[in-house]
Amino acid sequence: MTKAPRKTAEQLREQKRLCEKEKKPAMQSQKGKHLTLVKMKVAYKSWGFKLDPDDDKQREYIKSQGKAMSQCKMLLADGTVTPLYHSIRTGNTKPPNTSLKVIKARKEAGNAKKRATMIARGLGQRNHYEEETFEALLDVTGLRDVLEYHWVPDGDNVDVALKRENMAAGTYCASQLKASDTTEGGRFNFHVSKTDMETKYKGQLIIAIGFKRVNGKITVTQVFVLSSPDDLPGNSFCPMVDPKRDDGCAHLRIRMDGIEPYKVCKQTILEGVLKVPHHTLDDTCFSLEVNRNLAESTKTELIGFQYIKNALPASTTMTMASDKNKTVDFKLHRAGAALGISAKTASLHHKKADGSYSGFFFGVKAAPDSHKCDWVLVVYLDATRKIVEGFSAIKSSAVYTEANKGKNFRWNKSGQNKGVDYVLKKHKASDLPRLVDLMFEQRGGQQITL
Repeated sequence: MTKAPRKTAEQLREQKRLCEKEKKPAMQSQKGKHLTLVKMKVAYKSWGFKLDPDDDKQREYIKSQGKAMSQCKMLLADGTVTPLYHSIRTGNTKPPNTSLKVIKARKEAGNAKKRATMIARGLGQRNHYEEETFEALLDVTGLRDVLEYHWVPDGDNVDVALKRENMAAGTYCASQLKASDTTEGGRFNFHVSKTDMETKYKGQLIIAIGFKRVNGKITVTQVFVLSSPDDLPGNSFCPMVDPKRDDGCAHLRIRMDGIEPYKVCKQTILEGVLKVPHHTLDDTCFSLEVNRNLAESTKTELIGFQYIKNALPASTTMTMASDKNKTVDFKLHRAGAALGISAKTASLHHKKADGSYSGFFFGVKAAPDSHKCDWVLVVYLDATRKIVEGFSAIKSSAVYTEANKGKNFRWNKSGQNKGVDYVLKKHKASDLPRLVDLMFEQRGGQQITL
């Protein structure tokens, strides 16, 4: 295995410089130190926020917060609210128009710090516990028998769509799952704040699950159910596991230590499902009104996912993967058979002198559990990156190899992939049903051709 070269001291200094320089966002200069509504509007707009244009509503909302203006938020055009003015001004929260270069530098620095902390504490990957803890909660409370649930695409703000029997036909509750392991005398850290609940998680039911692992098995110890930002006792949600004094989360805490608490938890979740807005399953999975503040790459992926779901043959159904951050994005089901599919959006590659591009690529990362993937379905979007115009279907074994790991998988528009003994065939978007038929027939060698 070839080791990646370490960053030089100069590269590390440059990364640190970027983080420090760009932490405080630029804003237009305003004379005078006194903060006014006009200055706040100018600042928020310069940071890329789309504000509600009604000044009277903005003044009333700021007044209702009962704080200094710098500690207030403003109303956005989509009905949500901005982060605190002070939080953005000091760099603790990044504005929407932060450059990709800065985001990458800050993310790398944050990940390096997180990795060091996790290693020092002897902790492993914590991003895959939501599925395990939720499944354990369904079993112990009996919710599995009365609650319909569907996992949504990886990268969404929503984790799972929930439905109980007395909800309107075809509607679901968007839910965000949080999980934190138990530490003796410590805290649960569910990584959710009041700002999160007012912005990207607005209108969602949050189910926060405290757990411990005993002999390799997940045991749910405490559950917290939140349907509104007002449910939070403070600005962040990090409740003590065993509070010694006043319990600020007593109104939310359900200790899962017997039959009665299980019943209380079940009823609390069923009631919570009715307290938040309901949406169709398609909107819960794909709508940007429900899933806010998504990365641009996720938005383009959702375009492909939605097209695939709506264009499948009548004999085929689609379910999104429950274990996130893995190779398989969704499964296709037909007559008792299931295929694991990795969907990749083709990006343009190799710009020519005339401004056009001669090739495509997609990234191949660590690809955990790639052995569970049967096919890679490549999605081609038009120039606007809004419309699906074609597909390619490749065997997973041709893409997820040790040689490709951590690299870009490239091919020319003519179809030839350098170093590979086949031509990558692009098919029209309308050919998707036939491609799916051939996937289930397992024909076509390394790729499917019509």
